[in-house]
Formats: sequence, C-alpha cells, structure tokens
Amino acid sequence: AAEHPNILLEFKTKSDNIRYFLEHQPPANIVCSWSLNTPTIIRNEEHFTAPLEKRLAAARTMADRGINVAFHFHPMVHYQGWEEDYPRIAQQLMEQFDPQEVLFISFGSVTLIKPVLRQIRELGHPTHITQMPLVPDPHGKLTYPDDIKITMFRRMYQAFTPWHEQVFFYLCMEKADIWLATFGRVYESNEAFEADFGRRVMEKVGIPAAPEST
Repeated sequence: AAEHPNILLEFKTKSDNIRYFLEHQPPANIVCSWSLNTPTIIRNEEHFTAPLEKRLAAARTMADRGINVAFHFHPMVHYQGWEEDYPRIAQQLMEQFDPQEVLFISFGSVTLIKPVLRQIRELGHPTHITQMPLVPDPHGKLTYPDDIKITMFRRMYQAFTPWHEQVFFYLCMEKADIWLATFGRVYESNEAFEADFGRRVMEKVGIPAAPEST
C-alpha cells in the first residue's frame, strides 16, 4: 500500500485481533473494516468470531491510532426483533465514533450459492440459515425477496440519518431498483459507482484519487 498511494487497501474482519496494526504504523491508504451483526446473529450464526462489543472496541482502538475504519452490515438477517437490534448498533456507532473517522458503511443481505448452502449443511454447526425464506436472484444465487431487503436497508439507512452527509453509504451486490428504494438515488453503472466511491473516500483520507482512464 505504501508503494501505491493512489489505491485503497481494505482489511475486513470479524475478529478483534489488531496486534499487527498496533505494532506497525500503516500508511494512510489502509482501511480496517469490521463486519458487524447483532448479538443474536453473532451468538447463533457467526461461530468462532469476536462478540460485537469486542469488534467495536478493536475499531475504536484503531481509530484512536488515526487508522481509517469502516463497517459492513453484511449479511443483514431478517428475524424476529431485527428492526430494533440493527438500529441499536447504528446508535452505538454514532455514540462511539466521529463520522470523520469512518470512511464508509455498507449494507447487504444474506446471499448464498447452492454449493455454500450445501457446505453449511455438511459442517453441521447449529444454524437457522438453511430455514430462511430465500428466493433465487437473476444470477441464480439464493437471497431474500426484494421487499424484505428494501425494508431492512431503509430501516438501517434511516437509523444513520445524522451521518448521511458525512459518511459514504452503499449497498453490496444489489440491483439498481433496490438502491433507488433505499437511498433515493442510483448510479448509472458500476464504473460510475467505483469512481464516486474512490473520489469521496480518498478525499476523506486526504489522498488524491487516481485519475479516471480515458
């Protein structure tokens, strides 16, 4: 990353092991991001991962060192009580972090390909994932119906209202009409999204974005 300052290198985790970053000073174009979920989902589905509070504490420690942080709510899981549990995490983030410390936040839903679903069954860990009402998407992946996704994404985006103008929000692997229903806007293409993401995030880091190819 230090040799290529015009790119952004992301380390994404569900762990609280940040020892390397505490022992070394990463360059400005490094971002450490955490996949977050509710305590209910972490306890029942995200086996062998750090609890929510430890993930947040690790991120807070990194931000205190001046290291860029970001967060992913992916996958968001639809279950009884989700509509209170997920916004509660949004409130925790807004209480524990300044929006200038957070480069971006993404939302995404449960999305599985059949071989992964088969592997989940074969591993035999306790799970309710295999019992969820998933439907095929246009690419053959299994995911939630659009109305469930839109309801969940809107709920979380609204929970972050105070940060809308200061943090870059996006959806992970979702089609244009779901973007429009969630954010009230949509990019014309993946290239347009990537260009805007790069420009806004690199500006926040303080590094000029790479020039667009012609």
